[in-house]
Amino acid sequence: MTDKKNYLITTADGTSTLFLDEYEQAMHSDSGAYEESLLKHIYPSGVLELEADKIDVLDAGFGLGYNVLALINEFKVRKNPSSMRIISLEKERYLLDFMNEIRFSDSRDEIYDFIKKVYGNGKGTIENISFEILFGDGRESIKKMKEIKFDAVFQDPFSPSKNPEMWSVDYFCCLKQIMSEKAILTTYSSADHIRRAMLEAGFIVGAGPSVGRKREGTIASISAAIKTLDSERLRDITDNPRSEPYRDTGLCMRRDEILSERLNRIREKKRIIR
Repeated sequence: MTDKKNYLITTADGTSTLFLDEYEQAMHSDSGAYEESLLKHIYPSGVLELEADKIDVLDAGFGLGYNVLALINEFKVRKNPSSMRIISLEKERYLLDFMNEIRFSDSRDEIYDFIKKVYGNGKGTIENISFEILFGDGRESIKKMKEIKFDAVFQDPFSPSKNPEMWSVDYFCCLKQIMSEKAILTTYSSADHIRRAMLEAGFIVGAGPSVGRKREGTIASISAAIKTLDSERLRDITDNPRSEPYRDTGLCMRRDEILSERLNRIREKKRIIR
């Protein structure tokens, strides 16, 4: 399925990504959509290396389902831990037609067929893996999560400038409350104002891997042993007025409000500095 606004693009590893007109950008790097899921999220999260019988993973930004696909595929190969629960957050309900166009021509197709069924039904189970997609505003879904402590969070919404409601200090504070002590958050963004938001929310912040032409990502944790940014880099982040983070009181502000409110705070800080 293609139209003038939304259309599939083939990336360098042969897998497809989707360009969405609303956000004016594609869901993945053109260097490799599936590869990005592995290298930006699955591997640096270390979630499949945890010594646990069961793991819980939050995929914040389902998109075409590649993070879930890569996670399940690696899980089945490693056969460790013994069971897994995955919860994805997704705003859009019209992506199935695009997903139906995607084929991998290998064992991933069986897993992807399962993922597509869950996209239609909301939840499903395959072997010892349970998978659920929560549709709607991701902020509302996270606020309702009370009992789960996730062992990994794949922070993968659209870019902060296009989707700021999923990148605020308030949002990361909520994420922190539903993460286990050993959990690692992974994301493709390395923007200073995003790292500042994580720091203000109480995270330890480090550099994640780079993929293709994209610069390094970010990893964050409450207390896990990750290599943190050096003190000079942290000082640059906190001292720069442009690193002022998004704020979203009550996790209910509109996109334009979040963006304009941040710009006003930046202008005020620059005025004071002068």
